[in-house]
Amino acid sequence: MGLIGRQQSSGAFLKLDDIASQFDGSTSTFNLTLGGQAFFAGNPYTLLVSLGGVIQEPISAFTINQNQINFASAPRAGADFFIVVLATTNVDALRSLTVGRRAGAHQIDLHGRSFAVKDRAGNTHSIAFNLA
Repeated sequence: MGLIGRQQSSGAFLKLDDIASQFDGSTSTFNLTLGGQAFFAGNPYTLLVSLGGVIQEPISAFTINQNQINFASAPRAGADFFIVVLATTNVDALRSLTVGRRAGAHQIDLHGRSFAVKDRAGNTHSIAFNLA
């Protein structure tokens, strides 16, 4: 049966790797991965997080920092867990990016990397790229 209603405007949903085996009742920060590679969620509201059969509320129950999830309280050992990414971009993957400047160009490897960029006001912004 086809989709009834509005069509998806972004990429496919993804299920991230299971991290439940790392739950010990005291650790609250875990690395997010997809197929064993670091996954950088652009926004906690794009994640459907289920912990112990209960959907977790972004910001109050968990936060995202780079490729890590930090729970407000440590998950108990043996708790069931899954994360579904509800929105991804649907574009052709770049492997590198060339940034030009007056005296030449610099090539940046985009293969699952993150880096910081300063804007003209001097503010630093973190940029991360997921592996395709």
